[in-house]
Amino acid sequence: MLNERKFRLPKDIPMDEYPKPEVYLEEARHLTEEAQKQGMLLRVMGPIALHFYFPEYVDLYRRMERLGERVFTDIDYASYGKFRNKMVPFFEQQNYSLEKRAAMISGGTRLIFFGGRVPMIDVFYDRLDYNHPIEYKGRLEIHPLCVSMTDLLLQKLQIVQINDKDLKDAILLLLAARIGEADEGMVNAKYVAKLMSEDWGFYYTSTTNLERVRTAVDGVKALDDAQRVKVREQAALLSKYIEDAPKSWGWRNRAKVGTKKLWYKEVSDWM
Repeated sequence: MLNERKFRLPKDIPMDEYPKPEVYLEEARHLTEEAQKQGMLLRVMGPIALHFYFPEYVDLYRRMERLGERVFTDIDYASYGKFRNKMVPFFEQQNYSLEKRAAMISGGTRLIFFGGRVPMIDVFYDRLDYNHPIEYKGRLEIHPLCVSMTDLLLQKLQIVQINDKDLKDAILLLLAARIGEADEGMVNAKYVAKLMSEDWGFYYTSTTNLERVRTAVDGVKALDDAQRVKVREQAALLSKYIEDAPKSWGWRNRAKVGTKKLWYKEVSDWM
């Protein structure tokens, strides 16, 4: 019975039982396509999305020492809240069980499923709401498999206490993706700049992290000199878009207060 299975964190699963990276990639694609057939949207986030977007960079990504022995620990999805009620029976059809504690803690904004071909699947509805919210309304149709490159990068730029893994994800994105003014096939700098021009807190965290990226490339041994230069140039270009965008009245008033007042949402992830 599905409801008799016990949830185990991926890190607690012995390596001889652990799924190969190929299983994660196959399952992420399979579930997205099956959900589409049933009239629902699931869009991949995180390192698996980077594998789908940039297969030619997978070898470099793994040499950057970002992924670890297990390579993947879960499949992260974004979806719309209107599909929430259909999602549990859908995943049950795919031999997964709902982790009820996570559902209660999140109030239904995040559902975790487990026990199928991969040990853990995370589904976030309508937004990723950590230090700064990433809104998905009207944005999950941009790519048929993944959230947009723009939203992937925003997920990293919004992290106040950004760690080495997230910096490396941002570095790979800035190396592999174009910077432009459209959502398809590139990072939409115009969209990013508009978001930052309306929210000083998000602006401050993001520009701080872009500066961290420019510094961090020197410590990534897998990169060659030309790649380091490109990442710095891409980060600088995105920063210029952000700085050049006209700022709202609210942004200018909040900027006067600066970091004397907390500029981000404090979060604690039970996982």
